[in-house]
Amino acid sequence: MISRERFIDLLAMSRFANLPTVWSNGLLGTLVGWTLFERNTESICPLCLTAVGLALSFLYLGGCFLNDAHDLEFDEKTRPERPIPAGRWSRKTIFTFALVLMGLGLGLCLLVSAASGLFAAGIIVCVLAYTKWHKRTAWSFVFMAGARALIYPTAAFSFLSWERFQAVSPEVLPIFVTIALGLGGYILGISLTAKSESSPTPPTPKEQAIPVACLCAPSIFISGLLLLGGTGIAAAPLLLFFVVLIFSVRSVRANHNVGQFVSRTLAAIPLVDCLLVIPLAPHLWFACPILALLALGLQKIAPAT
Repeated sequence: MISRERFIDLLAMSRFANLPTVWSNGLLGTLVGWTLFERNTESICPLCLTAVGLALSFLYLGGCFLNDAHDLEFDEKTRPERPIPAGRWSRKTIFTFALVLMGLGLGLCLLVSAASGLFAAGIIVCVLAYTKWHKRTAWSFVFMAGARALIYPTAAFSFLSWERFQAVSPEVLPIFVTIALGLGGYILGISLTAKSESSPTPPTPKEQAIPVACLCAPSIFISGLLLLGGTGIAAAPLLLFFVVLIFSVRSVRANHNVGQFVSRTLAAIPLVDCLLVIPLAPHLWFACPILALLALGLQKIAPAT
């Protein structure tokens, strides 16, 4: 029987509070895939979409477990109260959870589509690289952002057989690169803001401006291009995104609560997806804000970081 404390530890190590943000990434990827490759709702397999959603969840949870198990030596020195160094969970058990979950995630994607499985394998490679390097170099965020960005094609190409995937025009690549740059810049902005605000010395204007510019990357790479293309509906989610972003940045600078800032901006990842979800499917306008609120709510059960 697992005690309540150990169960909460498990939720915290899995970062389950961030799952709604993974689902929003998957939703956007699905909409992009449907827009590019299908358009025929009768050909969509609800069971396949559910399997991909479960797969993405398993990959994310497994990656977080792997990260915690790998960091045992570091946590023993700096955070001995964490579940593994404190002895509440064994490293071997958490490693097992990680491998089983990532294996299930990859297997489900391969069952749905070999193309989807290919990008799921890419997510695993990024997770392994981030786990190995994130304590050694600041540039490890590239792997973290890469794992996130690959969620989009994993979901999008779940519509295609391997034969159809091989015939896909290279012209679709800029779409995924644009979304990846927007989300990657946002994730980098979170990291840089947290680093500058937690510094023992007050950040310089430049140190404050660069992180905020990165946080605004989605508005440039996603909403900016849509507005230039005459898609006026992109203005509504952009306004919501900026309101939340301004509130979060002002709050961290006023209260110097870096942990709260990171948690809030992670929960706001669905609002990044919302910048494109609403133009693609206006009838789903409510989905991303609800997922963002759900992520905030789940953080009250277990932390997101």
